[in-house]
Amino acid sequence: MGTDRYAYQSRLRRVSPLPKLLLTAVTLAVCLCCNSVAVGLATLAVMGVLITALGGLPAGVFLRFVRIPLVFLAVGCVTILVHLYPAGTPVLAALPVGGRLLGFTAADLTLSARLFCKALGAVGCMYFLSLNTPVTDLTMALERLHVPRLMVELMELIYRFIFVLGETAAHIRLAQESRLGYRGLRRSLSSLGTLASMVFLRAWRKADRVYAALESRGYAGSLVTLGGAYRPGWGLCPLTAALAAGQLALFAVERRLFP
Repeated sequence: MGTDRYAYQSRLRRVSPLPKLLLTAVTLAVCLCCNSVAVGLATLAVMGVLITALGGLPAGVFLRFVRIPLVFLAVGCVTILVHLYPAGTPVLAALPVGGRLLGFTAADLTLSARLFCKALGAVGCMYFLSLNTPVTDLTMALERLHVPRLMVELMELIYRFIFVLGETAAHIRLAQESRLGYRGLRRSLSSLGTLASMVFLRAWRKADRVYAALESRGYAGSLVTLGGAYRPGWGLCPLTAALAAGQLALFAVERRLFP
């Protein structure tokens, strides 16, 4: 997985996951509660700076990951932005469709812009955590926070089986490509259908073998792992407070300028 590969390369890798989790949770909560264009964009920018300055990852890595959810966010915001209105409704832009207007008003534009920027800010917060904290460190932090053990175990097993599913799909697709299974639209659709039907069956069998291997090694409902030697990293706490204060100040200024 790309995020885990970069998380192990991050300079924050050996920092305790608890301060990183705190920073992510606080900035994410403030960003979502503010529902602001400026706060969302500022949160995204600050998280990018932290990933590159503190984590030591190239800026291109962060930008490449940010591009992934942009399509989904754009499609979701367009569905909120565009509506059908009766003829004569004051709108900013519209197209006549069967005696009605397909367009958007100023309120629709404001709502979709706030939603889009808020979601981008949330994505930036989650990328700060995922690009600087491997999943194994995160699950250990959740255990220390007394998250129910069953939930943590399910997270670990599901995360492991993501790789099982991906590896199985990659092997099936490679076999299909070696037999020219994706030459032409009709053959490609047929191969894709076969891939979809076979990947879950084979992944299920492989997952069952993995579970049997765990039981043969003494698995009794919990995965026992050794904790890492972390640096305290509590210097991130003042940074968390400063970021939250900056978000709230920016929100207050935006509401004063654009009530």
